[in-house]
Amino acid sequence: MESLQTLVRNLAIILLLASFLEMLLPNKSMKGFVKLVMGLFVISAILTPLTTLLGMTVESAIPAWTESSAQDLAVLAPGEVGEAISTNAVQEQYKAIVVSQIKALTVGMEGIKELQVNVDLAEGSSGLTNIPRIDQIMIHLDAEERGVQPIEDIVIDLNEPKPAQEQVLSATALEIRDKVALFMQMPREQIIITEG
Repeated sequence: MESLQTLVRNLAIILLLASFLEMLLPNKSMKGFVKLVMGLFVISAILTPLTTLLGMTVESAIPAWTESSAQDLAVLAPGEVGEAISTNAVQEQYKAIVVSQIKALTVGMEGIKELQVNVDLAEGSSGLTNIPRIDQIMIHLDAEERGVQPIEDIVIDLNEPKPAQEQVLSATALEIRDKVALFMQMPREQIIITEG
């Protein structure tokens, strides 16, 4: 009830101010401008109680108004130290972007419980203006347990060592590898997928 009273009071003040300004302005072209600005104030006065009613904050709704945290980077670092700090920051940001893009590629795929992605950059691909080169992408896939699990080989003779078998990837893992290879424009051999 109090928010409704505040809304009515704010609207009344804005409309009184708008009509007062219109009377003071001698020029008709300026009256249109005053109406536009006052209309924006009216919209703002109406939206403010609605956002509090819905539990939204202005910062979450408008990206330009989000709070920014302090940077850990030195503003004026001497010579090579400053360049190394900047290069590391660019590379870490690039890795974070690639990881989030790869995770976004798997949204909506069935059978994925959790996806962990690690990106290794190639040596010598540093620089502030150069795009870092990716050496390899390691993806660990935790699949949802469904159906019957395959039976492991039974070894009868314990003296004979079990032959090393290559890991057979599931259809989901192969699809993820193909999507990432196509999206990142890199060979499939550089994308290592493990399942657990």
